[in-house]
Amino acid sequence: MRVGLLQEGDLTGTTAYARYHQLIDEVALADRLGFSTWGTSEQHFSPPSFSIAAPEVLYAAIAMRTNRITLRTMASVMLKWNHPILVAERLATLDIVSNGRAEVCTARSNNLTTLGAFGVDPAETRDQWEDGMDVLMKAMTAEKLEHDGPVWQIPSVEVVPKPYTKPHPKVSVAASSAQTHSNAGKRGIGAITFDNYFGFDYLQECLDAYRTAFDESDHSAVAAPNDYRGLYVATAYCAESREEARAVARDIAMEYFKFILDLYIPLSKNPGYTYLDTLEQLIAHQDDLDWLCEYTPSVMIGTPDDFVERIRRIEAMGIDEVLLRIDGVGHENIKKSLELIGHEVIPVVDPSHN
Repeated sequence: MRVGLLQEGDLTGTTAYARYHQLIDEVALADRLGFSTWGTSEQHFSPPSFSIAAPEVLYAAIAMRTNRITLRTMASVMLKWNHPILVAERLATLDIVSNGRAEVCTARSNNLTTLGAFGVDPAETRDQWEDGMDVLMKAMTAEKLEHDGPVWQIPSVEVVPKPYTKPHPKVSVAASSAQTHSNAGKRGIGAITFDNYFGFDYLQECLDAYRTAFDESDHSAVAAPNDYRGLYVATAYCAESREEARAVARDIAMEYFKFILDLYIPLSKNPGYTYLDTLEQLIAHQDDLDWLCEYTPSVMIGTPDDFVERIRRIEAMGIDEVLLRIDGVGHENIKKSLELIGHEVIPVVDPSHN
């Protein structure tokens, strides 16, 4: 079971200048400690919790400070403001400068503010993602890219550079609904369950939908089928005692959860986001950290033993890699948590990093 790290430049108590330089140091530490993967999402207009709007620029700096850790965008938003050719070119460049350590997780956005600012109708995001994915896969592998789809029409062009990894870096999608998990399985790409505050039963439903679709689909035309399954833990923090962990992470955990609820509630009224139709239970517990720690796999706050127990549970459900969002609690606290996980959790759950 691999243990990765997802950070989003949380600016709580600091500035973008300071936080970006801290992030680079934190990823260098995670690389030395045996964390499998580091990544960040592409976010706009959502400070202080999210500040990284141009992740590819930051990845290049981190590539120069690390040696082993995989660098995965989590996620590249495949909507009209991100042309899929540009996504392919940036990914190939990162793959080259990192000596083959780049991967890409894609997404359709769940942020109505971002969609509105870039002029995208929420009802159109699934179609834009589907067509953008077709272009992305061609751009990475075809000698000449040509595409005539419902969203993108591209005459014959040669995309340069091509990735260092052949036939292409691993591809996955950020998936919050069972439908998106199923779509990923049909395509033969990986899936990372994001923002899954809906509990362990819902997580299993999503994983089962993915497994069924992957196993029942014909991937003979897919260059590199990949059945990777990851889980994004929206708030994680590890300390010597459960009391210390929850004291340090309480505010950031509850602020993040309420931020997600503020996204979910209006979004649930849009077609294509029907998986958000069971929000009442979450709203009822929006101030209850202890309930969140027990009910949802999206919160992991506790001791190293707590982490090992939780990771074992989700591994048994079919998860390959857990991606911990350790952010917003201050640089020194983040480093302490990384050290504890690196020394007392990773060697237990992922002996290959010993």
